[in-house]
Amino acid sequence: MRSTYRFTEWTLSAVPGAEIRYYGKCLECFAQSTDTEASDDAQLWCLKHAGLSRCTRYEVVAFQYFDAHPADSPSTAQPN
Repeated sequence: MRSTYRFTEWTLSAVPGAEIRYYGKCLECFAQSTDTEASDDAQLWCLKHAGLSRCTRYEVVAFQYFDAHPADSPSTAQPN
């Protein structure tokens, strides 16, 4: 049996209207905030959690949603 492989280049594009989101995460008990549009809100959650739990190690995570498309796809073709 023969196999045929087709290799395709892929590209990422940000999802329209989807802004960068942030959430705070406790590195001791692994609790985390809901995601928010403002990094300040995620940091505030960390401070509130510290006051309630006495946990001391945190991170704020930023993320953004992307779509993946084949580079030669008509949906990613640039108009002339």
